[in-house]
Amino acid sequence: MILAPNQAKNFVELLSQRAEFHPDRIALQCVGDRAVDNRSYSFAELDRGARAVAVDLRQTVQAGDRVMILLHSGIDYVVAFFGCLYAGVIAVPAYPPESMAARHVKRLASILCDALPTVILTHSELVESIGKALMAMPDVRTPQILAVDRMAPESATDWRMPDIADDGIAFLQYTSGSTANPKGVMVGHDNLLANQRAIKHGFAIGDDDVFVSWLPLYHDMGLVGSLLQPLYSGIPLVLMSPRYFLERPVRWLEAVSRFGGTVSGGPDFAFRLCNERISEAQMQGLHLDSWRLAFCGAEPIRYRTLTTFADKFASIGLPANAPYPCYGLAEATLLVSGGRPEQVARGLSCDPQALAEHRMQTAVDGVELVDCGHVQPEHEVAIIDPATDEPCADGRIGEIHFAGPSVTHGYWQNPEASADTFVAAGGKAWLRTGDLGFLDHGSLFITGRRKDLILIRGQNLYPQDIEQTLEEQIELLRKGRVAAFAINIDGREGIAIAAEIGRSTQKLVPAENLFDAINETVAQSSQEPAALILLLNPSALPKTSSGKLQRSACRQGWLDGSLECYAFQQGGRSESVPAEHADLSAFEQQIAAIWCEVLGIQVVMPQQSFFAVGGQSITAVQVIARLREQLGISAEPRLFFEAPSLREFAAAVAMLNGANNRDALPVIHRRTETDDLLLSFGQESLWFLSQLDPTST
Repeated sequence: MILAPNQAKNFVELLSQRAEFHPDRIALQCVGDRAVDNRSYSFAELDRGARAVAVDLRQTVQAGDRVMILLHSGIDYVVAFFGCLYAGVIAVPAYPPESMAARHVKRLASILCDALPTVILTHSELVESIGKALMAMPDVRTPQILAVDRMAPESATDWRMPDIADDGIAFLQYTSGSTANPKGVMVGHDNLLANQRAIKHGFAIGDDDVFVSWLPLYHDMGLVGSLLQPLYSGIPLVLMSPRYFLERPVRWLEAVSRFGGTVSGGPDFAFRLCNERISEAQMQGLHLDSWRLAFCGAEPIRYRTLTTFADKFASIGLPANAPYPCYGLAEATLLVSGGRPEQVARGLSCDPQALAEHRMQTAVDGVELVDCGHVQPEHEVAIIDPATDEPCADGRIGEIHFAGPSVTHGYWQNPEASADTFVAAGGKAWLRTGDLGFLDHGSLFITGRRKDLILIRGQNLYPQDIEQTLEEQIELLRKGRVAAFAINIDGREGIAIAAEIGRSTQKLVPAENLFDAINETVAQSSQEPAALILLLNPSALPKTSSGKLQRSACRQGWLDGSLECYAFQQGGRSESVPAEHADLSAFEQQIAAIWCEVLGIQVVMPQQSFFAVGGQSITAVQVIARLREQLGISAEPRLFFEAPSLREFAAAVAMLNGANNRDALPVIHRRTETDDLLLSFGQESLWFLSQLDPTST
């Protein structure tokens, strides 16, 4: 008899049982831009793939060993992860380094040094680049590299069920970190099942639901929330890669419409991207009436983002109550709280002065906070005063503590950090989240991070409040691109503001005008002018992989000189960084035209970095897509990190063009001969410009 989800002891039992009793039921539908990327997989196929990986692994590893996964999101990642569980080893979900840049290799090296995996699971196409990355880490123990696409599927028949303890460690979820090294959260099999019960209850998952996800599988929201939940509940999952979504955000909505998706979500930035990038023309023919729950769970959730999303897509059927704010973190496996699916998302306008005094008081035109719902069954939340360790009454702000079976087993090989974060009180194990918030009739509201508080003359200032006020009062500031943090100047704590400024705004608005506007707004809202204002180039603001502001990294970047700012003001004195000017070659003009088209700018200089003129991971993917569509040149996003300036990037693309893709370029058809001639780079330039403007001379 098939086990019900609440009877299975782990996901190995659950998936193998589903494969035995419902072998042909569709578990996974992959979507991509190539024919090979578009196919479905049954429960039996997933089970068979996981068994094959497990059999291959067991020839190299022992139970309890760590196995790192370095793959792009897709079917290979799914079978690799379950292959680890089927082998009784501890999975370490990660992703291939985007480039050989120091910061990308450093993160991978820190995880390798901490987890000490015996094996890296990857794809044959990535083996060479991962090998090069490992060679750049002389102090790291080199694991064996295995390619999942080269494993023999017929070996699945040799698989045997491993001995898995109920509270055994299933995988290590490495946190994004800010300035500190990533920490590996030990997620047990018991935690996984408990949190899946919570998600199923909170999202009201039923047999007729269809999950749609583009979220990366190395991240807890993508892995625990969007891959494991559909498999746990026995419903189909439509899976696309983050890159496929970022190239054209409308693809997310197209998948929901095409497959009748009912549950799908992402961080705040994904909804904001849809609000800004999807046109009325792209919405034609889409139907979102099936989408009953659009969860948003990354910090910070902006109430205006959700209401704009609901209003914009109501015309194509999106239910008004679809946006679903929720709260969670890796140390809680994932979900901590969520609303009721049938309710419209609720915001609460709070008085900023009251928030500074650690209490909630409603106010007209105050700071808009989002209701993140109630804690789920089997779990509980307490708001604790950090000064007294006593529980706070409703409406009082304190640190959010969380208890229940979803609380994970601590940090891997880090007893000091574990003891500080996972504490015992009242006979229970509590997770100190580090987040501040309050309860209002059982609903949880998040106000910020405990360590991000700014203390001015005994007054507690929340950076989120300052950031929101600046964005609302100064239209020239980019939404979600402002950070407030504490800075020590001459032995006194002050307010520092880092704000990304669009390239066109930099040309039109003098820095002094922006300094004046920011200072006036900060002084009016906080009764204290900014001690430091940093005007940053686009995409220079430090963020985690999940889109969270890294305020402490802003502070550190200013101190060590790594922040890319074009002007700053400290103590009322301003300084600017002059721009460079030079001419572009014909081929550089082609590349510059694509950069300008994607980034919405007028001009780019040869020595300017892609990231300095407004580029980021999303627009990098879009430029790569334009190169493929317009010039027939295939490249990878890591090229932006290896060759960030326009001149370096154009040279690298030209090298790729000549080495690999000459057959994809336009040709001249000669009337007198049968063979074709490839265009020279100069001719390509003329051809490209004529495609942009056919009427041009």
